[in-house]
Amino acid sequence: MAEARSAVGKLRVFPDLEEGRDSWKDVYTAIRKSLVRRFFRTRNSIHNGTWPTSTNNLSIVFAITFGLLLAEPVKTVVLNKLLWNLADVLPIPDGTPRWFRAFITAWVVGLVFFVVLMKLRQYALRALLSYRGWLYENLKSQSGKTVLWGVLVKMISGYSPSLYSCQRSLPRLPVPNVHQTLVLLLDSLKPLCTQTEHNELIAEAAAFENSALCKKLQRILILKSWWMPNYVSDWWEKYVYLMSRSPLAINSNYYGMDQSYWTPTNNQTARAATIIYNILVFKRMIDREELAPLLIRNTIPICMSQYERLFSSIRVPGEKVDKLRHCDSADSKHIVVNYLGMYYRVECYDIKNQILSPSAIQTQFEWIMNQADSELKSGKRHSLNKVKIELVVAICKYIDKDYIFIYKKKV
Repeated sequence: MAEARSAVGKLRVFPDLEEGRDSWKDVYTAIRKSLVRRFFRTRNSIHNGTWPTSTNNLSIVFAITFGLLLAEPVKTVVLNKLLWNLADVLPIPDGTPRWFRAFITAWVVGLVFFVVLMKLRQYALRALLSYRGWLYENLKSQSGKTVLWGVLVKMISGYSPSLYSCQRSLPRLPVPNVHQTLVLLLDSLKPLCTQTEHNELIAEAAAFENSALCKKLQRILILKSWWMPNYVSDWWEKYVYLMSRSPLAINSNYYGMDQSYWTPTNNQTARAATIIYNILVFKRMIDREELAPLLIRNTIPICMSQYERLFSSIRVPGEKVDKLRHCDSADSKHIVVNYLGMYYRVECYDIKNQILSPSAIQTQFEWIMNQADSELKSGKRHSLNKVKIELVVAICKYIDKDYIFIYKKKV
C-alpha cells in the first residue's frame, strides 16, 4: 500500500520532460525498434514462404527475359514472338517505350516462373520426404533406391534454410490403417497377458474394427488430417501433456546444467550467470531465426514448430487441465529466480535491448543472495514462515489431504 500511495501521490511525468529532447528520443527509439522488428519478421516470413526457391531465381529469369526481348537473337525468334505477344496482352498503355514494355514483361514472366518453381519444389520435396524406406536400412549399407532418394532431396532442397524454412515442405502425418494398427496393438500386448486374455482382446478388436464407430472415427481422422499438418499434436498437448498430474520438474520441464566433469569456478552466482547468458543468446537466435533446422543424416529436416514456444511461455495450472500461455518474445525481458523460497524478478536486458553481460547478471544474483539471507536472519523470518505454512495448508486442502506435516529447519 505504501508503494501505491507513493505512485499516485507524486507526479511521475514532469512538464519539462514532456516536450523535451529525451522524450522525443525515447519515442524515436521505440518507433525505430518496432520498424526494425517488423522488417526482420517480414523478411523471415518471405524467406520461409518461398523456400526452397531463392529470390536469385527471380532475378536470373528476369535478366534472361529482359535480354531476349531487347536483343532478339535469331535462334530464339519463336520465344521472342511469344514474349511480345504476352506484352501486347498486358495492360501497358500505348506509346510506352519499347524498353519499358520489355521491363514489365520480364518482371511478369520472372514472377510467374518463380511462383511455379517454388510450388513445384515444395510439393516435390514434400513427396520425397514422405518416403520411409531409409528408416529400416543401415546407414553403411543403403539400397540404390535410398541413395537416389537422398540425392534428389539434396538437389531439390534449397540452401541456407532458416529455423522455420522447411515447415511448408514437410509431409503431413499419415493416418494409419485401422486393421494394421490393431494387429500391431495385439502383438505388443501378447507378452503381457495370458492366452485366454489375448483371445478376448482379439475378439474385441475384431468387433471394434467392424463397428460403425470405428468407421466414423477413421473418417474424422482423415478429415482432420486434410487441414492440419499433424492431426495428433493438439490432442497430445491437451490430453497427454496438459492433463498430466505427474510432477513437472522431472517429467516435463527442461533444465540446463554446466559441465559436470570440469569446474571452471566454484562460485555459484558466476556459473548460474554464465548459463543464463548462454540461454539468452540461444533465445535471441531463435527469435531471429538464425538457427538452422535440425537434419537427420544431414538430409532429412524435422519439424521445428515447438521452438516457437520454447521461451516466453508459461503453464498455468488448472484443476483438471492446465493452460499454455505464450507471450510475445519482444516483451519477455526478465527471468524469475527462486532462492531460499523467495522469488525475484531479474531483468536481463539493458535500455538498448541488449543482453546483459554475465558479470552484470552475476551482480544481480549476488544481491539476491545477500538480500534473502538478511531477510531470513532478520525479524521478518516469522512472517515468512507463517506465509509458507498458510500456503501449505491451502495446497493440502486443495488436494484433499487429511494430515499436514511441516518440517522446519533452522537457518
